[in-house]
Amino acid sequence: MVRQTGFWFASLALVLALSWTTTLAAADSTDQALDKFVSELAARKELPAEAREQIAELVKSLRADPEGKSVAVTEALRAISPEYQQALTDLGDENLASALPALAKLTKSTDPWLAADAAYFLARGYLIGERFESAMPLLEDLRGKLADRSTHQGESLFLQGVAQIQLLKHKEAMASLTTFLKDYPASPERMRVAAFRQIEQLKLVEEGTLSDVQLRMEYSRRKLGLEDTGKETRDQQDRIVDMLAKLIKAAEEKESQGKGKGEGQKKPGEQQGEGSEGESQGQGQGQGQGGTQGGGSKGTDSEAVKRLHRGGPQSPWSQLRDKDRDPVYSAIKEKFPGRYQQLIEQYYKSFQDQSEGG
Repeated sequence: MVRQTGFWFASLALVLALSWTTTLAAADSTDQALDKFVSELAARKELPAEAREQIAELVKSLRADPEGKSVAVTEALRAISPEYQQALTDLGDENLASALPALAKLTKSTDPWLAADAAYFLARGYLIGERFESAMPLLEDLRGKLADRSTHQGESLFLQGVAQIQLLKHKEAMASLTTFLKDYPASPERMRVAAFRQIEQLKLVEEGTLSDVQLRMEYSRRKLGLEDTGKETRDQQDRIVDMLAKLIKAAEEKESQGKGKGEGQKKPGEQQGEGSEGESQGQGQGQGQGGTQGGGSKGTDSEAVKRLHRGGPQSPWSQLRDKDRDPVYSAIKEKFPGRYQQLIEQYYKSFQDQSEGG
C-alpha cells in the first residue's frame, strides 16, 4: 500500500514537474494545427507586418524540432501577448495566486488559439493546486470543442487520467490512460512509463481493501484542505470508517480462528505456549531468516494480512505489524482526522496481538 499510494502522488508530481515538456501528438494533427495557426496569423492585421513575420519564423524554427513542434503555438502566443507570457512565468514559479486568475481571464480571449492554450495551462495550474474537479472540464474541452486550436491533446488526455484517479474514477482513468498509450506512441517515455505503471496499479485496487481506503483518505484530506465539507466529502469519510471497521473485524476474526486452531492441534500433555521440538526449531529458523525489528513481527506474514490484500505484489503493509516503523501510519497521524487514527491503531493492534499470541 505504501508503494501503491505513494506512486499516485509521485506520478502526479512528475507530470507537473515537466513544466514545458509536452506530449508529441500524432504528426498529422499537429502539422494541420500549425498550418492553420500560421494561416490565421497572416490574416491578423492588428499585428504589425514585421511582428507577423517574426512569429511565423519562430513557428517554422520550432516546427523543425520534434520536441519543439508541440510548443510552437505556445511560444508564438507568448511573443504576441505579454500578459500571457507573465501568466506562464507565474505558473512556472507556482505562483498560483497570480497565475490562475490571469489564465482564467485569458481563456475568454477573442483569440481562439490563446483561449485554448490558456485553458490547457489553467488546467495544469488547477492540478498543481489539487483542484482536480476544476481541471476536468478544461481537459475535456481541449479534446472536444477546443481540439482544432490546440496541440496539447495528448497530454490533456494523460492529465485527465491522472485527475480521474484522484477523483476516485478508476474505470474512467483506466480508459483515459489506455487510450493515451494507444493514440500517442510518440509521447515522452517518462510520461508513457508513468501511464503504464498507473494502469498496473489501478488493476490492484479492489473496493474495500486497504489500498482503496488509503486512496479515499487522500481524497478526504484534499477536500478538507480545500475547505470542501460538502455531502461528497462527508460520504467518503463515512465510507472510510465503514471500510476500516470491516477490515478490523475481518482481521480480528482471522486472529481468533487462528488461535482456536492452534490450541486444537496441541498434542496431549502439552501446555499452552509449549510446542514440539520441530515447531520450536521452525520458529527459530523463521526468526533468523525474517528477523524481528524492534521486537515486532515474527518473520512470517500473517494470513490475515494476506487475505486483506488479496495477493497484492509484496505490499509493505504485509511486512509491518509495528505501527511505529510504518511511514503510512505516521502520515495518517499527521494528516487525517482523529477518528481515522483510532481505527488505524486498532487495525495495527489486531496484528500485534496476533503476533504476540502466536
